[in-house]
Amino acid sequence: MTSMKRFLTLLLAGSLTLALACGGGGESAYEYEEEEEETAAAEAGGSQTAQTAAASAPADAATITGLVKLEGTPPAMPPIPMGADATCTAAHSTPVTAEDVVVAPDGSLANVFVYVKDYNGPTPAPSAPALLDQEGCQYKPHVSGVQVGQTLNIKNSDPTLHNVHALAQANKEFNIGQPVQGMVTEKVFDKPEVMIRFKCDVHGWMNSYVGVLPHPYFGISSTAGAFTIANLPPGTYTIEAWHEKFGTQQQQVTVGAKESKPISFTFKAS
Repeated sequence: MTSMKRFLTLLLAGSLTLALACGGGGESAYEYEEEEEETAAAEAGGSQTAQTAAASAPADAATITGLVKLEGTPPAMPPIPMGADATCTAAHSTPVTAEDVVVAPDGSLANVFVYVKDYNGPTPAPSAPALLDQEGCQYKPHVSGVQVGQTLNIKNSDPTLHNVHALAQANKEFNIGQPVQGMVTEKVFDKPEVMIRFKCDVHGWMNSYVGVLPHPYFGISSTAGAFTIANLPPGTYTIEAWHEKFGTQQQQVTVGAKESKPISFTFKAS
């Protein structure tokens, strides 16, 4: 038995040495497996958070669904000049246009942050982090939201330097460099703020907007102009729609127990 244990120990040591040698100084097999475990745990945590949120929603929870439209001729979005960084140019096979106004042929307006402005109930922050990625030298998503106290993971998925500059006012402004592909920086905001603009000081065209709320009752309009605010306790609320170019609109909405109420917002192109 002792000889067998010694043989297995030598075999394991040799396998680890071979794995490290093949890695050429890169990640070891242990580090790779650890990352996979962390990723799986994060995915499981996200699923668990969604289940917890659904379980904690009141039995009579209501839903607000809606559409956002743009009336009039939308402004033409110029192509983004990425030529100063060959890495950015290589990430795209076709020209990329600015995302200030993303509107469909039928007038559906994307990237509108729609939220309950006056909800004051207790809503613990989710344990699962939100993600703001830098991919193809663009922030993704262009518009997003987090809760006060929720972790925001800011990731650099590009093999080039990015500089993350959050122009917060109610919260603390920060300016951090991310020179290495795959870097993730964690940030938590402790005050509500609609909206925080993010920019990259290296690539001037990169910008994104993050809304920070004390509750989870918000949605972002899709390319079809659609949004949903789910699991909302019945009541009367002020709903605000924010767009980076067209400003804000508000309307008051009353939702009853288990009611799904449709609303709409129409912005006008100037």
